[in-house]
Amino acid sequence: MSSRSLAVLLLLLVLVPACGRKEPPQPPPSRIPAPISDLSIQQRGREIMLTMTYPSVTLGGLPSEDLEAIEIFQMTRIISAMIEPDEEEAGVDETEEASAEDEGLTTEPEESEESEEPEGSLFSLPTAVSGATEEAAKEDLIDVRGRDFAAAAELAWTLRASELDSSVVGDEVIIRMPIDESSGTETEEEILVFGARSIAAGRRPSPFSNLVKLFPRTPPAAPSELSVEASPQGVQVEWKPSADAIGYRVYRRNAKVRDYGEPLYSGSKDSSSHLDRTAEFGRRYIYTVTSVSSDLPLVESAVVAEHEVDYQDRFPPARPTEVVALAETGRVRLLWQPSTSEDTEGYWIYRQDPGRSFEPINTDLVLGSEYLDRDLLSGVVYRYYLLAVDASENQSEPSDEIEVRVP
Repeated sequence: MSSRSLAVLLLLLVLVPACGRKEPPQPPPSRIPAPISDLSIQQRGREIMLTMTYPSVTLGGLPSEDLEAIEIFQMTRIISAMIEPDEEEAGVDETEEASAEDEGLTTEPEESEESEEPEGSLFSLPTAVSGATEEAAKEDLIDVRGRDFAAAAELAWTLRASELDSSVVGDEVIIRMPIDESSGTETEEEILVFGARSIAAGRRPSPFSNLVKLFPRTPPAAPSELSVEASPQGVQVEWKPSADAIGYRVYRRNAKVRDYGEPLYSGSKDSSSHLDRTAEFGRRYIYTVTSVSSDLPLVESAVVAEHEVDYQDRFPPARPTEVVALAETGRVRLLWQPSTSEDTEGYWIYRQDPGRSFEPINTDLVLGSEYLDRDLLSGVVYRYYLLAVDASENQSEPSDEIEVRVP
């Protein structure tokens, strides 16, 4: 046997066992829901509103079809416990400060291992805002680590079945929670921290969502004198501004839906109206306007007034203009400038014969801007006018009348 044949034989002996080799079995894709990643928080009046995309995917990337509940967990932190009082406010003199240093009670960081944050601490104070007193920065006074939140937070709210279904607006879940009026005092201001998780059938919880924080504030006064009026261009919303607002939000919802979604319009503190050009004929809408006193986090007034609009096309189209009648033997050619209304479907043409009243002469709508009236008597004077008609069969005002003698 040649050396080449021997090499081929050895190669076949090596490959034959490999042909029947099987890969180890792979575990099935996880059916645990993927964590919610876009939890957001705002305050509307004396309510907390938590918003998230409806959980629809598992950790394995498959559609989640057995969602049973969404759970909201909460923990509370008192701001005063995190901030040492200012020297001047606390009346600390140099002698007391020196004594405190001797006893190791100062909060100044030392360049040693002891200055590091202790393992397992739930909160830390960002250096940039430590000691801040402005409301806009109070949420930034604490950081919460996810593992510590999972260990210390308590279940605050659970949505199941019909309650969960009624909280869905589009592809979002909106959860409304009342602010506890008894929480917090002038000396013990509270930061509320929230996280969410979804529960699949078989009590399979997702990991916790991103965490959101809120320092409850006194909400601004709602705008007054809200009015809503339908027009051919859209729905006009107007309001009287409130004194303490930095802006306004206009909301619209379908009359069959309970909650408002994203704002239709966000205006400055000087705004007092908005024209909703996206409204569609044949729908019933409910509008409201809130005042805004903070953007980050969003704090707005309660919904005080709502107005419902049955937005139907009851608006006539613009009339045709510049009607011209060209006399020809035994007939009249009519020309005109079309109606400027976008929903114009066509035109009715009216003619007055001698001694008679005006009557329509076309049995179907004229779609263009020209019409030839035939079989007319020579030497007779005829009068014409036109009406534009829209898709809802609304008719315009008559055009100017025009008179013509047939040669």
